Amino acid sequence: MNQDTDASFGAAIRAEYEVFQEFQRTLQHEHAALMQGETERLLQLAPRKSELVEKLSVFSAGRNRMLQGAGLENTPAGIAALLDALNVDAATRKSWNDLLVLAREAEQVNSSNGILIETHLRHNQQAMAVLRSAANPGSLYGPNGQISGAAGGHPRDKA
Repeated sequence: MNQDTDASFGAAIRAEYEVFQEFQRTLQHEHAALMQGETERLLQLAPRKSELVEKLSVFSAGRNRMLQGAGLENTPAGIAALLDALNVDAATRKSWNDLLVLAREAEQVNSSNGILIETHLRHNQQAMAVLRSAANPGSLYGPNGQISGAAGGHPRDKA
């Protein structure tokens, strides 16, 4: 590998770290909005979150191409071998390690947000079921095909 590759890899790691920091902040804003039930704020955050995920995907794909080009797998051992092969400086190694820590933290916040979203969704579905039940208190006929007691009256034996 040459010095240009070394420098560009280091720059890419630092740029990815910066984007990950913004992604982490966005996830934290999303978490706060979920906790406060601020639906409008969630809608405002969604496009930015998608944009950051796309940027992070581009970084990941570039790193994966570099690993494949060096005959390495996209694993922690493969990254370590690439860092060694590129003979990156201590600052780049620190940026990589910081990036890994930030990615784990983001994963935790994102998972927590997913649980909150699922809880809100379940609550909304239960509220909708209650509203539907109140709007349609019962049908005229029960499951056996007879007029239900709620509709008033008894089945007539004689016409």
